[in-house]
Amino acid sequence: MTDPPTWYHARFPHRPAFAPLEGRCAAEVAVVGGGLAGLATALSLAERGRTVALVEAGRIGDGASGRNGGMVSAGFTRPVEELRRRFGPERARALFAASRMGLELLRRRIASYAIACEMVAGVAELSWFADAEAMRREAELLNRDFGLKVECWPREKVRALWRSPRYYEAIFDPDGFHLDPLKLALGYARALVQRGGRVFEHSPVQALRRTPGGFALATPRGTLSAERVVLCPSVYGPPCHPRLDRGLLAVASYVIVTEPLGERLAEVVAAPYAAFDDRMATGYFRPLAEGRLLWGGRVSLFEHRSPQAIRRIMRRDLARVFPQLAEVPVAYAWSGRMAFARHKMPVVRELAPGLWTATAFGGHGLNTTTMAGELVAAALVEGDDRYRLFDPFALPWTAGPLGRLLAQGYYELFKLKDALEAAWLARRPAPEGGR
Repeated sequence: MTDPPTWYHARFPHRPAFAPLEGRCAAEVAVVGGGLAGLATALSLAERGRTVALVEAGRIGDGASGRNGGMVSAGFTRPVEELRRRFGPERARALFAASRMGLELLRRRIASYAIACEMVAGVAELSWFADAEAMRREAELLNRDFGLKVECWPREKVRALWRSPRYYEAIFDPDGFHLDPLKLALGYARALVQRGGRVFEHSPVQALRRTPGGFALATPRGTLSAERVVLCPSVYGPPCHPRLDRGLLAVASYVIVTEPLGERLAEVVAAPYAAFDDRMATGYFRPLAEGRLLWGGRVSLFEHRSPQAIRRIMRRDLARVFPQLAEVPVAYAWSGRMAFARHKMPVVRELAPGLWTATAFGGHGLNTTTMAGELVAAALVEGDDRYRLFDPFALPWTAGPLGRLLAQGYYELFKLKDALEAAWLARRPAPEGGR
C-alpha cells in the first residue's frame, strides 16, 4: 500500500524528474537508494572526483527522507548517556563528534550548493516530566562531555513560548535547525549532478551479482557495472540484500499539517523553533510557512492507517498538548516508514569485499545520513577508518513478525512507564522557590 502524499510533495508538484537507467552504464561506484543516505554518499564520492551512478526504485525523496518532520540536531536515536554506559565515554564522545560532523557538513552544503530548503535555526527538547534537575543534568552532560552549547530553559520561559500545560523545562540547542526535507533531498540530487554524478529514477535493482571487475546491477531496462557498491536502502521496496532484509525493522510514524492559522498560531506557538518532547515515542512540532503547524509522533510496527484515521488520531494528540488548537482544520495527514536496527543506531559497514551499506537511521536521520555518506566515501577513497566507530552496530536479526510484535510491546510498555512517571512527578511538591 502506498503511503499518503505529504505537504512537502503537494507544494512541489512539478519537481525535477530523472530518467530510468536504460542500456549499459558503468561507474567506479554504484549507490543504491535515492534517499538522503544514498544521495549524501554519492555526493561525498563525487566531491572526491569519483564517477558515481545512483539508482532509485521510485523517485528521489519519496521515502522517509522526504516524509519526516524536518528537524536536524546532533546525536542519534539512542541517547548519549546510554551509549556512554554501554561503550564507555571515549567511544560515546567519538560517535557524537561524528554526528556533529554530519550536521556541520549538511549546513555547509546547504550554503555552498544554495539549497533552498527553508532552514530555520533552533531546536528545543521539551520536558514532558516535572523534573527540572534531570533536564539540568542532561544539559550539563551535553555541554561538558560532548561539546555542545545548549541552554537549559526554566518552566516560565517554556510556557511563555509554547502555551501548553504539558511542558515543563527545556533544553535549547542553537546549533540545531529545521527545514523542508524533500527540498533538501532534491538539492542534494542537483548537487550530485553538478559534480558529474548520474541519477536514475524508477530503476529498482532486480539482481546484484559479483563480476571479475566488481559488480553488475540489473534493473528492468538496463545494467549498471561498478567496481564497488554502496547499499542505502529504505524499507519501502523489495530488499536488495538478505542481511538487510533480516536486520531492518520498518517503523511507522505519523504527521499532520494544519491549514493556515494566521495569528492564532502565534498565540500558541510563540517561537520559530522546532520542538520535541522527551517521551519514549516523542511528539514533535514546528511552525511552517503560511502560518501552518506541523505535528508528528507515535510509533507503529503493524498499522497502515488511512489519512482520515491519521488526521483523527494526531489531532487528538495535538489537542492534548495545545487545547487551544483542538478544532483546527488539518490539510494534510501522512505516515512514513523508518528503517531501524534493534540497537537503534546507524549501520555503516562493509558487508563483503567491495559491498558497503549505510542504513538504519531511524528517527534521527537528517544529520546521520550525511555523516554516514561522508564516512563511507572517505573509507573508499582515502582508506579512512573512522567508519569503524560503528563496528559494534551490526545487523542483528529482527526475528520477523515476532520481532515486530516484541518491539511494539516494548513501545507500549514504555508509553505506560512515561504516563506513570509523568503523573508521579507532577504530584510531587515543588522545591522552595518553585521551578
